[in-house]
Amino acid sequence: MKNKNNVPSPAVFLDRDGTINHDKHYLSDEKDLKIYSFAKKSILKLQQAGFKIVIVTNQSGIARGFFSEGKLKKIHNKLIALLKEQGIKIDGIYYCPHGPDDICDCRKPKTGMALQAAKDLNIDLQKSYTIGDSVRDYLLGYNFGGKGVLVLTGHGKKQSLKTEKEKQKPLAVVKNLYQAAKVIINDYKKN
Repeated sequence: MKNKNNVPSPAVFLDRDGTINHDKHYLSDEKDLKIYSFAKKSILKLQQAGFKIVIVTNQSGIARGFFSEGKLKKIHNKLIALLKEQGIKIDGIYYCPHGPDDICDCRKPKTGMALQAAKDLNIDLQKSYTIGDSVRDYLLGYNFGGKGVLVLTGHGKKQSLKTEKEKQKPLAVVKNLYQAAKVIINDYKKN
């Protein structure tokens, strides 16, 4: 949805597994979806600060045959419903169904999902952020011209050790999504 002046909006691109919900290795059933206790208030805080909320998730389980796109849609429908109960509107969900060795433009940290969301949702990528529990999640933000935050939930603790080898460091490494939301809102106000 475009705003009345047709001015692109900033967005926060959220990783799903290990960031919003507990990371269950290849989550393949909506019954196993467990949202972190702090996720709802964190996303609501970002939404109320004026950010569009977009989920971007690598889902190589599809390419590996662990689950179908139909199963993934059921998981995402449940996630949207659980968040909607708290007054949260997810502006879009984008996923990469490819495996790590497939050649595609959408697997994070490549920018395909973010570029498509920017086009679909009128997003200003240079004023946008990413949050996730992997180096590839925060690098996505920098790759599209924004910024990224690494959370220590999910795989974040192990991934934080890998940031030392990266030229591009995250805007911040924080405990969880709630702390990331605070960092992003403060950083956005400064710029």
